[in-house]
Amino acid sequence: VINSNDTHQHRLYPICKSVMSSSSAPTHVTESMTDRRKQRELTEARQSGNAAPEIDVKTGSMINPHNPEFLTRRPWYLGGGDAGPSLDHQADQRDLADRVGISLSTSDALLAEERKRVKALRKSDRSLKVGTWVEALKYNR
Repeated sequence: VINSNDTHQHRLYPICKSVMSSSSAPTHVTESMTDRRKQRELTEARQSGNAAPEIDVKTGSMINPHNPEFLTRRPWYLGGGDAGPSLDHQADQRDLADRVGISLSTSDALLAEERKRVKALRKSDRSLKVGTWVEALKYNR
């Protein structure tokens, strides 16, 4: 049992106290039991085909009713609020220039080329092991 006059709690959780005092009012709304029951019944009706599936607010396409809510709702930590069900946040968020990929055959060729280069370097100087202090002396470092 923690005594309300005990200052021990403030020493254990000093960060929590500062966050609690500086934070604004909570942004979420707590649902009532009847709201949760209605939402659960609607979800069950959608999964059984008795109700229309949810519509993606960004694209206008239907969302599979068997997708769990954590996939169709945008997480709070991505920001932007929750405008409604969407799978847009599941897509690749990187810029098009950063999404450059190579084919499997190209990556295999690059790997083979790099292995040949490393093998040639090791053959040229067998007295030194890569990563030893002797290598640093050789290059005056």
